[in-house]
Amino acid sequence: MKTKLLFILFFSIIFYIHAQQSDFKHISFRKADSIASLYKNEKLNNLPLLSYKLTYRLDTDVEKFRAIYIWVCKNIKSDYNLTTKILSKGKKYRNNREAFLKWNTSFRPKFLKKLLEDKKTICTGFAFLVKELSSLANINCTIINGYSKTANFNPKKLFPNHSWNAVQLNNKWYLCDPVFASGYYNLDISTFVHDYNDGYFLTDPNLFIKNHYPEDKKWTLLENKNTNFNDFINAPFIYNETFKYKITPVLPKKIASEISVNENVVFKFKIDSPSRAKQLNLITYNGLRETKFKPTQYTLINNILKFTYRFPKKGLYDVHIKIREDIIASYTIKVMKNNS
Repeated sequence: MKTKLLFILFFSIIFYIHAQQSDFKHISFRKADSIASLYKNEKLNNLPLLSYKLTYRLDTDVEKFRAIYIWVCKNIKSDYNLTTKILSKGKKYRNNREAFLKWNTSFRPKFLKKLLEDKKTICTGFAFLVKELSSLANINCTIINGYSKTANFNPKKLFPNHSWNAVQLNNKWYLCDPVFASGYYNLDISTFVHDYNDGYFLTDPNLFIKNHYPEDKKWTLLENKNTNFNDFINAPFIYNETFKYKITPVLPKKIASEISVNENVVFKFKIDSPSRAKQLNLITYNGLRETKFKPTQYTLINNILKFTYRFPKKGLYDVHIKIREDIIASYTIKVMKNNS
C-alpha cells in the first residue's frame, strides 16, 4: 500500500512538470528528420517494422519521437470530406454523446481502413498513428480529445471536435498536434497541401491552450489551474502562424473588449527572440482598407513584449497583430465616447 501511494505521489509530481521544445535546444533533430525523410512513402501494413526503421539508429527518446512525428506529419494527408462528415455528425449529436459514440464506433473500421490503405485520415487518425508508433518504440504517448478553435469556430455550437497527442519524455509531458502541423486543405484545387509547421511540436502549454482545450482539464499541462473553458472560448483568435513564430498572446485576454476614447489598451506577447519585437505591427481593417497604428510605451523585458495604444475616435475596430503579411492574433475593440 505504501509503495502504491508513493507511486501515485510521484506520478502526480511529474505529471504537472511541463516543458516545451526549448528543453531540447542542445539536441539537433537533423538526423531524426533525415531518417523520417529516408522512409518517405513507406506503407502502413507493418507498424512495428515502420517504428523500428524510424527509431533504431537514434539514441534518445526525444529524437525517436521526433522521427515518428515528422514522418506522420509529412506522409499522412488530412481527409477533408471525412472530416466534414464527422463534424456534421458531431453537430447532430452534440447533445447526445452516447449516440455519437455509438455511431463513431460503427464507423471506426472504415476510418482505419482508409488510413492504412490511402494514408488519408482525420485528426484522430493522425493522433492514433503517432501514439501507436511511439508505443512500439517504448515511448509513453497518449491521445487527447477536446476542442479546437478554427476558422469555422462557433461558440454557440461547440462540441468536442479535435484530437492531438501528449508525449512523456524525460519524465515530463509535452503537447503536439500532428494534423495542424502537417499542412492545409486547399479548397481552390480540392487538394491537401503538406506544409509542415514546427510550432506544433512540443509546444509551450501557454500557447497551446489558445486554440486547444482538452475534455480532461489536467491535459492542459498548465501551472495556472484557474484557466477554464470560458477563458478558452473568449480568448483572442490565433492562427497557424502564431505557432510558426512561437508567439504567445498574453494581453488582452479576451477577443472582444470595450474601452473609452483615448483609454490605454495594453498588448502583451511572449516572443521567442528579441528580433521578433521589431517585426510586430498593430493594424486594423475597415472593409478592404488596412491602417497601421504606431504603439506607444514600448518595452521588452525577458522576451515579454509590451506596448499600448490609445484609440482617438469612437467606433468598432477589427484589430490584428501581424508579422509581415501573417496575422498572429485578432481582437475586436469597441471604442465608446467618454461622457465624463
